[in-house]
Amino acid sequence: MPELPEVETIAKGLRQTIVGKKVKDVRAIFPAIVKQKFNIFKQAVTQRKIKGVRRRAKYLLIDLSGGKTILVHLGMTGNLLFIVRRPSSAVRCEPISSPTRNCNKHDHLILKFCESNSYLCYNDQRKFGKIKVFDTDKENRVPELKKLGPDAIDVTPSEFADRFKKRKGRIKSALLNQQIVAGLGNIYADESLYEARINPARRVDNLSKSKLIQLHKAINRILQKAIKAGGSSIDNYLNIDGKTGEFQLQHRVYGREGERCKRCGTKIKRIKINQRSSYFCPRCQPL
Repeated sequence: MPELPEVETIAKGLRQTIVGKKVKDVRAIFPAIVKQKFNIFKQAVTQRKIKGVRRRAKYLLIDLSGGKTILVHLGMTGNLLFIVRRPSSAVRCEPISSPTRNCNKHDHLILKFCESNSYLCYNDQRKFGKIKVFDTDKENRVPELKKLGPDAIDVTPSEFADRFKKRKGRIKSALLNQQIVAGLGNIYADESLYEARINPARRVDNLSKSKLIQLHKAINRILQKAIKAGGSSIDNYLNIDGKTGEFQLQHRVYGREGERCKRCGTKIKRIKINQRSSYFCPRCQPL
């Protein structure tokens, strides 16, 4: 599932490509990806100008003129691709067919812009993503957003420690709880715990405030590196140009079961915590 770095990479790309453009039309190949009546969505979006693009945790927020905002959650395999069909009929983004021809079988929603014969295509192999539009001034009432904790990249060290210190259970599970701190998923929780030398099965209430602050610093370092590398492409993730991220090349533990730790040489192990795989080095991250 795309996490904070992947969504931030997409948001940055969208700010550079679609801000200022006006939506000419909306086409739905799989209308159920829109979590409201499609005609309502289409009417609310068409003929509105893109004013800005934001990220809230793992959600993309596309602000439109007229006080509307599109919410996009990429689910497990969703991608947004910006496509320009040039006069020669060449398509800038090769992984996706031009919307003026037969679409890729996993293309579900297409926004056509008034300028430059350009498009924004939502592609999702497993169809677990969601798209909806809401009134911008009612953002604090949107169910998907109102219970989110502070963003993992913005929360201060002291606030981070305060939000975790009274929690029970294992630290890996707590990091995945979006109501405590939002934006982390399996990849970056594992990488951050390795960076901080904390075992994913360690109980939260056994971590000192100084250790939690150390974890906060590790999370910030890992997220910043991942954003700089364009995120991690494990299965389906692509940026808006159809290119893969590169941070998977820097993973220290995630997906490396049985391989040697790059810090001490011990074999990386994998355990299940609340039905989720967790990768760690038993020597660098003793329980």
